[in-house]
Amino acid sequence: MHLARLGSFGPAHVVLAIASLFLMLFLYSALQTATHTYRLHEQRQQLTYEVNELRRQRAELEGLREYLASDEYLEATARIQFGLIRPGETAVIVDGPRLPPPERQPGQRWWEALFAR
Repeated sequence: MHLARLGSFGPAHVVLAIASLFLMLFLYSALQTATHTYRLHEQRQQLTYEVNELRRQRAELEGLREYLASDEYLEATARIQFGLIRPGETAVIVDGPRLPPPERQPGQRWWEALFAR
């Protein structure tokens, strides 16, 4: 009885088995490629977001650097910290309650606490 079944297994069945094997290998390869492409796309989106965030931070820091290098900042610092005045101006000292120093929130940069937006 077993010999009868083996006799019915011919060259067409071998070709069909090999074709099925190649089809499975092709599908596996396509699935791997699709998965890899999806991961690369996600990674690219994440990196694009990080680059844009770094550009925003850079622009903010460049603006801060320009302000700190300006005459406006120098004059404000001289007036506030050292009490200096320009010739011809009259200094007026206003005595009032002291404000507590600005508190930094977690993740907040030190200059953001000083220069409230």
